Amino acid sequence: MGYRKLCIVAVALGTAAVLVVGTMAGGAPAPSGTITLYTSESDDDVNLLTRDFTQRNPGIRVNVFRAGSGPVVSRIQAELQAGRIQADVIWFADIDFFRSLAQRDLLESYSPPAGRRAPGEFHYDNNRMHEVRLIFNVVAFNTRAVRFKPESWWDLSLPRYRGRAGMPSPFISGAAFNHVGTFAAMREFGWDFYRKLRANDAKVLNSNGDVARALASGEIVIAQIVDFFVRNLKAQGSPVDHIWPSEGALLIPTPVAIIKGTQNLEAAQAFVNYLYTPEAQRIFVQRSYIPAVRDIPYPAGTPDIANLRILKPNLAFIEQNRATIRSTFGEIFGIQ
Repeated sequence: MGYRKLCIVAVALGTAAVLVVGTMAGGAPAPSGTITLYTSESDDDVNLLTRDFTQRNPGIRVNVFRAGSGPVVSRIQAELQAGRIQADVIWFADIDFFRSLAQRDLLESYSPPAGRRAPGEFHYDNNRMHEVRLIFNVVAFNTRAVRFKPESWWDLSLPRYRGRAGMPSPFISGAAFNHVGTFAAMREFGWDFYRKLRANDAKVLNSNGDVARALASGEIVIAQIVDFFVRNLKAQGSPVDHIWPSEGALLIPTPVAIIKGTQNLEAAQAFVNYLYTPEAQRIFVQRSYIPAVRDIPYPAGTPDIANLRILKPNLAFIEQNRATIRSTFGEIFGIQ
């Protein structure tokens, strides 16, 4: 997720179809026009979802800016300094940054009707942010290269994996930044965990996608990574698998929110609501994500999270120590 790309997703019938304004049930005009989405989701995921959304909402066009969470945050900060966030909807893995926007009253409160089928805990801060599917940081491994199935996060520091363990960069990946910030504050890990990874010559790659590719190729054999990447690769025949570490897998919030003052509120709301519909939730499952909505079957090979230990990000620590987290990690691994 470490590169930038700007694309326009339009309905297949062309621009003329985009301009047609339909009607909703009851005779009210259907939402129409253009919205801009800033996201760290993969191209494949975003393309599938926006294509399906625009087919179901032919009056709406979605412009997409896609990059890693860090670059997306930088873009939003630059736009704030210039006077206005250009996005209508944002969706990426840095809930602490979302909270800072909410504190400045920059996010719209919206209760998506389709979202009522999801647990209330996934609608944050008076409906200013929404969790539309669940992802976790787990320990993954190359099944051809690892003889003993890992059990713990500390396995990444074992001497037998010297120079062959990997993780995404917290400077690029929001999921990785949440991981570092949470583990740095935990007594079981602390900064000593990262010093031991550094001493074991662990590789810091750019994005989770880069870690997935290196794991599948055997360039690295054990890794910290977001779970759905591994299930996707395994389903495609790659020699990879993941475990739920004994200390717990880390829940990675990847909220969706509407920017307050958007010029096309109804279309933005329609998109957020769509992400909770059975159609969108099934696309998430197709892409190996755990759905947020009840009664949608999990993807094959997914453990029942109700019976497993889940770690939640330490948002208070991350909010108070963002600069220190970045500088300390950089000093340990010799990167900026």
